[in-house]
Amino acid sequence: MSLDEELSVLVRDRGHHLIRVAYQLTHDGAAAEDIVQEALFSVCRSWRGRSGQPERLEAYVRRAMINEFLKKRSRRASSDLLTDAPEGISRYSFEEVLVERDEVWRALELLSPRQRVVLVLRFYEQLPDSEIASIAGCRQATVRSLAARALSALRIHLAASAAMSPGSTHAEGPS
Repeated sequence: MSLDEELSVLVRDRGHHLIRVAYQLTHDGAAAEDIVQEALFSVCRSWRGRSGQPERLEAYVRRAMINEFLKKRSRRASSDLLTDAPEGISRYSFEEVLVERDEVWRALELLSPRQRVVLVLRFYEQLPDSEIASIAGCRQATVRSLAARALSALRIHLAASAAMSPGSTHAEGPS
């Protein structure tokens, strides 16, 4: 099967999954689609004219997606502004759940791109550290260190955010 045919099969069978992974990195549907498209284009361009194909095409495309995300994050415009969450929302309301989810996304935005990549691959993709290290282009110890520092930063940020919210019932941490 040619590379074009293999990529077509991959997109048909796993395209939605690739977009979901990219969305976990970007939290933006259009940006996720762009990352997947650029990664597929990059794979196609780099393997065109070579003999053979990558053995694990999906892993190769995933690596290209991570590279594209990191490249875009390093060039991200300073015009991307985060705004404050709305105040005065009831603890158990639908809106409160959305605000809490938004707080987590904001906290993720504060992480370095590499930390975010490690968390997405570990918790969303459920990949082992060895595969994350291969995809991220680093050692397993670096993966563990990035994950530990990212989780620590998230805990600190979310605890501070919970403590500052008026009427917060979860400022003392998870029960």
